[in-house]
Amino acid sequence: MSSATDPSPSSGATNRAQSSDPVVARREMIARWNTVASRTGYGLYAVSVVSFFVGLWWGLTQAMHLISGVSLVVGSMILAPSIVITYGIRAARREDEAGKNKEAATNDEASTA
Repeated sequence: MSSATDPSPSSGATNRAQSSDPVVARREMIARWNTVASRTGYGLYAVSVVSFFVGLWWGLTQAMHLISGVSLVVGSMILAPSIVITYGIRAARREDEAGKNKEAATNDEASTA
């Protein structure tokens, strides 16, 4: 696997993944796999569109129809959950950042009092 699609931690892990918090590390692992799923889903959409238009140009054979239909269905099955997971990961990251900012503000207030 190339480093762009390798979901292993050795392929350019972010600072969040190197955290000592196992929940954050697990979330980052899921995020890396989710990136692979998103790219696969969008790639299958591209295959579907290209095969459809190639079929229109040179004659829509049964094989072109099959390739276009199967890649569209499989791409949808992969991409739909990936999009939902992406929103969940983003929300969890925002919540973590808000919690850290609130902690930092509380610590600043306690140290100045």
